Amino acid sequence: MRVSPRGACCTAALLRAGLALACLIVSPATASAQADRPAEETLLSLQERGRLIALYLQAVDRTADLLKAQGSGAPPSDRTVVLPDSAGWRVVCLKDLTKEPGMAAPGRSGLSIVGETTFSPDSGQVGTLGLIVPPRSAPATIQAYSRALDEAESATLSRPEAGPPFVDAVIREKDSTFTVYVISQKPDEAAPAPATPRSVVIGRDFIVRVAANGRQVLSVDRLHDSVASLSLLPRAPGAPLLHEHDKGDLPAPTDVALVMRQPVLAPLLILTGRFMFRVDREGGVTWLGPNPTPLVKPAPSPPPPGRGGAR
Repeated sequence: MRVSPRGACCTAALLRAGLALACLIVSPATASAQADRPAEETLLSLQERGRLIALYLQAVDRTADLLKAQGSGAPPSDRTVVLPDSAGWRVVCLKDLTKEPGMAAPGRSGLSIVGETTFSPDSGQVGTLGLIVPPRSAPATIQAYSRALDEAESATLSRPEAGPPFVDAVIREKDSTFTVYVISQKPDEAAPAPATPRSVVIGRDFIVRVAANGRQVLSVDRLHDSVASLSLLPRAPGAPLLHEHDKGDLPAPTDVALVMRQPVLAPLLILTGRFMFRVDREGGVTWLGPNPTPLVKPAPSPPPPGRGGAR
C-alpha cells in the first residue's frame, strides 16, 4: 500500500501528539530539563503580552458593536485605536476626511476623531459611545498609532500568507516605538474544505516593529512558519487540543490571545521544538516539560550538480 507524503506527515503528527499526551500523564520532567526550563519571568511576560493583545482586540470588537447599535446616526470610521492606560483605556474611532468629498475643512488635518468611548480591561465592557460632531482633528499621538497600524499592514502585503482583512493590535513600548501584531484573515481559496464545520486558522500572524513617529517600519517577522487549523467544536471537559508551534522555543503571544478570544480552544497544548506548554482560557501559560517528540525540520535540499565548476 502506498502512502502519500501528505498522509505520512499527518500520521507522524498524530503519533507525536499521542506520545506527547501520554508523556504528560506518565513521565515527570527530569532534573536537567527542569534546569533548562524557561524562566518564570519569561512566561509571565508572554502571558501579559498575550492578554494585552486579546484585550485590545476585544475593545475594538465591542466598539464596533456600539457603532452598529447607533444605526444610521453613527459616522463611518476607517480605524479604531485603543490607548491602554492605568486610569482607563481610551478607544478612539478615526476617519480620514480627505477621502470624503465635502467633509475636509481648511486648516484641519485629514485624520479626525468621529467617536470615542472607554474600555474596562477588568470587565471587558465598553462605556457609552460619544459621537464627535463635527469631527475633531486627531492629536499627533493618536495619528502616530494609526500610522503605525497602516504601515505594519502594508509591510506584510508582499508576503504570500498575508492579506486583508486584518485583525491587529498596536502597543507602544517604553522606548516610544510601536509593536504591531498583524493577523491576516485572508480566505485561502486553494485550501481544501475544513475537516470540521467550525475551525479557526492559526499561523497567519506577524510582529512588526515601527518607529516612534509611526512612519518607518523597523522589522517584520512572521510568528509561525506554517498555517494550521484548530477545531472550535466542543470537547470533553479538560481534554486538551494540540498545536505544534514550529518557530522558536515559546508559544507566540498571539497564540495566548487566540485562546482568550476563543475559550473553547482551552486547554491548548502547545508543542515547540524543545518544550510543552498549556494555555488556559484566562491566558495562563504553564510549562509542562521537555517535548518528547520534537518536530525535526527537513534539511535544505542540496544544490543541483553541475554548478560552480563541475568536473
